[in-house]
Amino acid sequence: MKKAIILATTALALVITGGYVYSNHYNQSNVPVRVGNIEANHAIFANAVDAEAQSDAVVRVIATDDSKNVIENFNWGPTGRTETKVTVKKVYKGSSKKDIGSEIVVFEPSYVLEDSKGSTRINYEGYVPMVPGEEYILYLVYSDRLGGYWINALEQGKFNVTGNDKAEAKLQESDQQYDKLKKDVLEKYKD
Repeated sequence: MKKAIILATTALALVITGGYVYSNHYNQSNVPVRVGNIEANHAIFANAVDAEAQSDAVVRVIATDDSKNVIENFNWGPTGRTETKVTVKKVYKGSSKKDIGSEIVVFEPSYVLEDSKGSTRINYEGYVPMVPGEEYILYLVYSDRLGGYWINALEQGKFNVTGNDKAEAKLQESDQQYDKLKKDVLEKYKD
């Protein structure tokens, strides 16, 4: 029931955002990809222990540039994800649902919609995609339907280790809860 409510809320927000972006923006070949955010209900973790308890797996990875934009069309409109291959450096919490090898594909809550006016990257809440070559700690949840791992709770489940992800650093500056959580995560999993 809870998942149905979350899915319905996400779908409605996506349709509204998509309609707005489609009807109000022009695209010229030299214009960069526009960015739109949609609201989604998700967990807000109190600390690293809470995040781990609500996740199927916790891993340290390096993002690759091997990503695929996936769009699924439903009766209520399109939705999507970015499927990004990551190199696993360390498994902090393994999962009984699917083995985690040296490389896995993770589902990021972000995707690009293409239309006659250009490209729009849709991010769920404050999530921003991983930067290729950067190292992250990820909290993952398994999707039976897709047969793989989502990043758990959007931005609450992805933490850049090196500090080189500028978009994530901007989020950390503007969101006290995320800043506190990230510091706790990096302290818990420091190597």
